[in-house]
Amino acid sequence: MKKKMQFVGIIIETILLAFISTYPAFFNHSFKLTWDGPIHLWRFEAISDALRNGKLPPIVNFMGYGNVGEAFNGIYPWLTSLIFVIPRIIFTNKLLLALFVGFYLLNTLTILNAYLLVRKLSENYWIKIIGITLYQLNSYHMMLLYSRDAWGEALAYTFLPLVMLGCYLIWNNKKLGILHLSLGMGLIVNSHVISIILIIVLISIMEIYRVCLLKVTFKEFKYFILSGLLTIPSVIFTITNILNIIIKNAIKSPWKGFIVVDTWQSLQAMLQNKITIFNIGFVSFILLCILFILAIVTKSNGVWRKYIIGAGVAYFLTLNIVPLPTGISQSFIGTIQFAGRLLAIVMLLLTTGGVLFFKENIAKLNLRHISYFLMIFMSILTISTIRDCYHDIGNNSVNYVIDNNNYKKEISKSNGGYGDYMLVTKNRKPIFNETSIPQSIIISVKYNSITMKPKEKVSQIPFLIYKGIPYTVMINEKKQIIQTGKLIKVRAGDKVKIESNATWWNYACFTISILSLSIITIIVLYGECRWHGTGAI
Repeated sequence: MKKKMQFVGIIIETILLAFISTYPAFFNHSFKLTWDGPIHLWRFEAISDALRNGKLPPIVNFMGYGNVGEAFNGIYPWLTSLIFVIPRIIFTNKLLLALFVGFYLLNTLTILNAYLLVRKLSENYWIKIIGITLYQLNSYHMMLLYSRDAWGEALAYTFLPLVMLGCYLIWNNKKLGILHLSLGMGLIVNSHVISIILIIVLISIMEIYRVCLLKVTFKEFKYFILSGLLTIPSVIFTITNILNIIIKNAIKSPWKGFIVVDTWQSLQAMLQNKITIFNIGFVSFILLCILFILAIVTKSNGVWRKYIIGAGVAYFLTLNIVPLPTGISQSFIGTIQFAGRLLAIVMLLLTTGGVLFFKENIAKLNLRHISYFLMIFMSILTISTIRDCYHDIGNNSVNYVIDNNNYKKEISKSNGGYGDYMLVTKNRKPIFNETSIPQSIIISVKYNSITMKPKEKVSQIPFLIYKGIPYTVMINEKKQIIQTGKLIKVRAGDKVKIESNATWWNYACFTISILSLSIITIIVLYGECRWHGTGAI
């Protein structure tokens, strides 16, 4: 009976925390977009329009991003974005409701994945509540969702617990860990490329540490290899799309950097409960500081110390108080761009280490009171910070407030993402930029085509033609043979229609990835149900 009540409690906790993490952003029947919001919404629009018509979206994007045909769908993974796309298809005319449902599903899934991790780390009900609350309601998570609008990173953050769980099970010689790790890695690859770099670095560091301690066995090595092999089918759609573009085309490389977080500004943001600056929130920060000090001074040999020390080191690496080697921003590490992205790793390690700490000290602490405090206090802070973020609109050009009536009008105001994957010349210069773009009149735009006319004295159409991607080009309703890698030459008054559709290879890879993810998910869920059947909640 007690186990059933605890199970019900977890369900209620999940529903409640997901609602607390979502509803404040839609309280006024509107939604505030910031930096990356329009970029992602245009992706969702193109994908949902294509699927609504029973087709896969093409690799290039006709809608949004200046309507110049950048290969966002090819470079930026989108399979996990179906969390947002499917509600958009279902609620065709209720755009804000669709967005709300997408966020609610995302938050629910984040909580459930955190729960899968913490239930393996501890059997204590209150410790599980502490773990999922900490992972879900920290300020960094809210920042991804509602301040930076970094929804690709937010999706990756959702699946990080699966990766940690997979590693933990493998380290304990559990075969099911192969599937957890494979599923987590596959879902992250299909969400955000930079996040997969971070998690690979994390796993590598943890394995090197285990090698130094002589804890690595042949079985462990075999399990990691098998997990990697199982991941390949689930990511083949995303990887082949990316490789098809970057191998065959000279494109603008993503900017490199390692922009650190201003320490004082981050502390101020935590004290003021703001999510506009990289931070993990007041509660998470205090907990990290306490546990980090204990990990340094304590004589305990508890496993929790390793995770907490790792979280502390990762946290300090994000701040400008740590001297970094000259040229680090242009090295491989520069692909991370923002040092603040390490906070995802910080929260993963803090949650894991925190749960193990409470497990080790279960007899010394009132876990029920601690869980109540964290859940209530962090809930209040979360609601407050989201509402404050939405009141702070100001005159910043990156702020857009959307509702059902102005949805497409507002996201069209932004050229966010413009130039990110631009074709470049032999001199690595963009084939055109915002100051040299050929002018044209757009007649119509669909998910797979655009029709336009050049303005007077313009001899080229501002649309990118990538190698390795099929195009159909009609000039004055006559099919034309075009040269890839260059702009289409036209004459004044010409009516140009450019169309592109997914290939049979795209459909084949998509099917393989979806089937692979589905099968692994079913097996993992079956394993988790069997675990639940043993009495573990």
